Amino acid sequence: MESMTGFGRAETAGNGFILTVEAKSVNHRSLSVSLRMPEVISCMEPEVRKVIGGMFDRGRIRLDAIVELNGDSGSRVTISMETAKQYITAGELLAIEHDCISRMSAGELLNLPGVVERAEPSMLDREELTEAFRSSIVKALDELRANRRREGTELAPLFREGFSNISELTAPVLAQQKETVHERYSRLRKRVSDLIDDIKLDDDRLLQELALLADRSDVTEEVQRLMCHLDYAIEIVDSDNSPIGRKLEFLIQEMHRELNTMGAKVDDPEQSLKVIEMKNILSSLKEQAANIE
Repeated sequence: MESMTGFGRAETAGNGFILTVEAKSVNHRSLSVSLRMPEVISCMEPEVRKVIGGMFDRGRIRLDAIVELNGDSGSRVTISMETAKQYITAGELLAIEHDCISRMSAGELLNLPGVVERAEPSMLDREELTEAFRSSIVKALDELRANRRREGTELAPLFREGFSNISELTAPVLAQQKETVHERYSRLRKRVSDLIDDIKLDDDRLLQELALLADRSDVTEEVQRLMCHLDYAIEIVDSDNSPIGRKLEFLIQEMHRELNTMGAKVDDPEQSLKVIEMKNILSSLKEQAANIE
């Protein structure tokens, strides 16, 4: 079982750079991927999406990549002497034409656009940066998957316990409901007998009413279907197959349907409380299933 919540991080140092990749994942009904990558490696976006799609089926996954220059690359600046000379020449021409002083200090020249070029990621070795990025993606996504599986493993006992509790609550409801049918028949027979006093009772007619009562309040089919859903749900939780989130959500929805029908048929207060308790357990499991891949 794998959760949809997790985090993974990888850092790779190369020649003149440090590459950091972070991958975060939260709940989502399907797979949604958002990427934030520096322009120098933006061409790899389709490849990154393909890798993520091959590893995950559900979840909103965000991947951030940051390239930082270090060492000599991080502090390297280049002065364009040609650009500086053009500024100086232009200044001298203005001075001659408008009869003004044209002197510019070195500091003023360095602040003019194009005179100083600072090191940028685009100046790095593209091939080395690309390979470092591929390696970092795999490491970050592997850590993300490991964290998602770790959380999913912790959620598995909650599902087992919840489904087991529902199973234990179901049997008494079925047994009590069968007893209730006979009690209803006894009450009906007594009431009719009191109303008609000495007139002979039509037992055949009463048996027909009993049959109608039994049919309207019988929860055997609902219980059988509920137990089948519970057995299959536990089997899914215990299996190593993935993804299972949508299967669990569908089964829980079907269990709710059976419990709603049972709740409509049960009129004993104690048994009604058991049905409500089972619904509460399912509601809690439904929230957890929304976080399962």
